[in-house]
Amino acid sequence: MKIFILKKEKKILEIEGFAVFFSTEKGQLELLNNHCSLISMISSGIIKIYSNFLLENEFFLEKEIKLEKEIKLEKEIKLEKEIKILWNKNTTILKIKINSGFLKLKNNNIIFLV
Repeated sequence: MKIFILKKEKKILEIEGFAVFFSTEKGQLELLNNHCSLISMISSGIIKIYSNFLLENEFFLEKEIKLEKEIKLEKEIKLEKEIKILWNKNTTILKIKINSGFLKLKNNNIIFLV
């Protein structure tokens, strides 16, 4: 599924992912591929995005980061205060700290407005 995170009319992130975790007023919610359509408020907390996208090449998130070709078992990058990236050989986990926002999911496209 395609995941977009938008903030004040600019795109912060666009990535392919297979699972997304976030908090709502009623508790934690998980979205997987082919989930039914959904509109929801998001509580303050962390959005976790799981992706098969590996950081071997280039990763764009308001600035460009180039990493060495050899990826050890686990690495971590912090971009600003609210964004943290963890990865190993198979999976990349993006953790994005937000105050609140809204979510729209339709046709395997998730849009977060934070």
